[in-house]
Amino acid sequence: MNLDLVTKSDLLELKSDLIEEIKRIIPLQTAAPDEYLKSSEVRKLMKISAGTLLHLRVSGKLPFTKIGRIVYFSREDIRRILGKGTPDDAVVKRLFRGEANEECK
Repeated sequence: MNLDLVTKSDLLELKSDLIEEIKRIIPLQTAAPDEYLKSSEVRKLMKISAGTLLHLRVSGKLPFTKIGRIVYFSREDIRRILGKGTPDDAVVKRLFRGEANEECK
């Protein structure tokens, strides 16, 4: 049986290597947090339920990006859908009927 000993200096070296690797990974995951919104933020902004947001996502009327289990929506897509001065409820109703697509382009 072959035994390997791990010394305190080995553990410290591993720790510093792990910290450096995490520092390289984290900026990639947190890049541009203002450009993308999570589902809960979109629901609050549009004043819609989780089911309505799911319907908009599944029907392709609201583009999204999924990373792992988290769904992200582009802030610009949300702005385009909501438009200026348009009541949120009216926009959502038109989205279901497909009328808002021309306004969003």
